[in-house]
Amino acid sequence: MLILLRSAILAPVAALAFLLTAPVHAVEYIDYTDLWVDTKPPANSGTGGFGINFVQSGNSFDYIFATFFIYDPLTGKPDWVTGELTRETNKTSFAGNVYRTQGEPTTSPFAPRNTVTNSIGTVKFTPTSPTSGTLVYIVNGVTTTLELKRLTLTENILDGVYWGGASVVSTNCPRSGDNGTYHNTMALDVIQPTGGAQVTYTFNLDYIGFIYKCTLKGALIQEGRFQKINNANYVCYSGSTKLVDGTANLYNIAATTQGVEGKWISNKGIEGCKEEGYFSGVLVP
Repeated sequence: MLILLRSAILAPVAALAFLLTAPVHAVEYIDYTDLWVDTKPPANSGTGGFGINFVQSGNSFDYIFATFFIYDPLTGKPDWVTGELTRETNKTSFAGNVYRTQGEPTTSPFAPRNTVTNSIGTVKFTPTSPTSGTLVYIVNGVTTTLELKRLTLTENILDGVYWGGASVVSTNCPRSGDNGTYHNTMALDVIQPTGGAQVTYTFNLDYIGFIYKCTLKGALIQEGRFQKINNANYVCYSGSTKLVDGTANLYNIAATTQGVEGKWISNKGIEGCKEEGYFSGVLVP
């Protein structure tokens, strides 16, 4: 059992360790739902009229429904097929079949008897990061390999105040007693000017009566519906006492229907621990 409070002196250390870390999972379940495009399209095709949509579902995000709007490898004409992929036993890739469906046009009454779905190949998606991956599909005997990235459509403006929680894990601490999982409520203040180069995330943490204020600030990068901040300046205070002065990476930051969610990691946080954390909050009206 994790001892949350060994003494009034060590409580601030435990609270800070919580803020900068997250629960360790054997598999990190990332939502790949997005519009994806090839990072290196053929020189004669550009990227016009080409892309792949992923819609992911399931409690463990083990299923992906994919729609391909591509070019037929034999005729070069625009083609539209679908794929159904499930997470493989290695937990790091998804694979399944590719289908072509033919039926009545939308201008005609729907006639189920005239709808035909045929499996025409296979597809495999292997993520290389939360925002990139390799796709290999075989359609009508022709193999195509693509290096995919999320397509950014619009910038997510997350400026606002949020209320929620975070779950954090501290590892590799110089003092073994500082290792452990911590959970807390939090108020999160995001300052994100439209088109601004610097974005600030300020976590106000109330840990069993101890108040902490931790700020991460850096240049925002948007990749599809995800955002990240590399090497954010990271400081954390308990009152006027500075407890952390270093850097952290924020990533998988996404707008949700009700607010925001994301993750951060710091290789040297409170007491020199490695800290990794997940956070989620609802927007305060």
